[in-house]
Amino acid sequence: MGGFCVGENMKGGVTVNDKLNIRQRKFAEYYVQSGNATESAKRAGYSDSYARHRTDEMLKNVDISAYIKELAEKAKDKRIMTAKDRQVLLSDIAQDSGNETADRIRAIDTLNKMTGEYLSKVEVSGTLSAETAKLDELVRQMKTDE
Repeated sequence: MGGFCVGENMKGGVTVNDKLNIRQRKFAEYYVQSGNATESAKRAGYSDSYARHRTDEMLKNVDISAYIKELAEKAKDKRIMTAKDRQVLLSDIAQDSGNETADRIRAIDTLNKMTGEYLSKVEVSGTLSAETAKLDELVRQMKTDE
C-alpha cells in the first residue's frame, strides 16, 4: 500500500513528519489506513512483543498523534466529492442505459436541481405605491410611540 506524505504542513518551520523516525512515520501511515495499532506497528518494523505491549504509548506520543491527525484529515479531504465529481457521477448514471429508468430519471432530476434548472421565475407587474404608503404610515406611527 502507498504511504502518505504531509511534508507541506508546517509547524513553526519544522514539519511534524520531520520529528518522527522512519518507523514512527510508517506506523502512523499504516494506522490511518487500517485503524489497527498492533498490526500497524508490526508492519512498520517493530517487534511482535513491542507491537503487542507498547502501541498505546505510541498513540499517546504527541508527534505521532499529530501526524496521524494530519494524515486522517488529508485522507478525509480526498474522499469528499466536489460538485463537479457529483455531476459527472450523476451524468454517468443518467446516460447508462443499463440502469433502471427510475434511477436514470432520479439522476437527471438531481442534476437539474444542482444546476438550477428548476428555479421558479415569477414576474410582478403593477405598482407598489399603495403598499409603500402603508409601510410609511407604520414607520411614522412607530416613531411617535417612542
